[in-house]
Amino acid sequence: MEIRMKQPLRRLWQWLRAHRAAVIAVLFWLGLILAVRQYMTANDVTFAQLTAELQTVLSSTWFGPLLYIVVYLLRPLILFPASLLTILGGSVFGLWPGFLYVLIAGTLSAVIPYGIGRWFSNGAAPEPAGASVIQRFIHMLRRNPFQAVLTMRMIYLPYDAVSLIAGSLRIPFIVFIVATGLGNLAGTLSFVSLGASLQGDLAAGQVSLNPSTLLFSGVILVIGIAVSRLLNRRQSRATALPQEEQV
Repeated sequence: MEIRMKQPLRRLWQWLRAHRAAVIAVLFWLGLILAVRQYMTANDVTFAQLTAELQTVLSSTWFGPLLYIVVYLLRPLILFPASLLTILGGSVFGLWPGFLYVLIAGTLSAVIPYGIGRWFSNGAAPEPAGASVIQRFIHMLRRNPFQAVLTMRMIYLPYDAVSLIAGSLRIPFIVFIVATGLGNLAGTLSFVSLGASLQGDLAAGQVSLNPSTLLFSGVILVIGIAVSRLLNRRQSRATALPQEEQV
């Protein structure tokens, strides 16, 4: 009987260890939701009023930008979409200095997954079998890390996955962070512009769009997509050459 009871507990523990990142994120959000609800109840404020207070803190205090950057840094741990935080940055801070704050925050947020990948790897990751996309990019990361990271950022590969792989391969940190910052320029400008185009009281639902800022965001997005496709094609040809030579 005792052995039967231990087996489900062991399986539960193994499942928790295998999904610890998701479990931590869920616990974080549950705790945050409970804390927010407790604050709203104790201070008799609505969610719209709370949103307005938060927006005021971010935009009207000296520590608002620092708070925003800290939250963005924790994004990989709490599994919050980077795109929403980027749009929020444009809405709160405007096109400028919102672009600067978001670019700094987004670039620095890559440090945590990079550090995790570097911590748990000795840099001697084996080459995956077959001519897979992962194998091609790993080959390029080892041959030309700066160009590889820059290209992977500009073609919008999964952000944290790129950081983890770069860290696991022990790509030099300066090379990684500079390439990440440059690769973030177009995407950050596009999404920040989208956020900056939202005008009015977001908490009250009275929102209008600035046509010129929205058009600017769309143009930057289209240019970014066109460049990413061009880079993706060039990268596919370049990475295919070593495979053809091996055959």
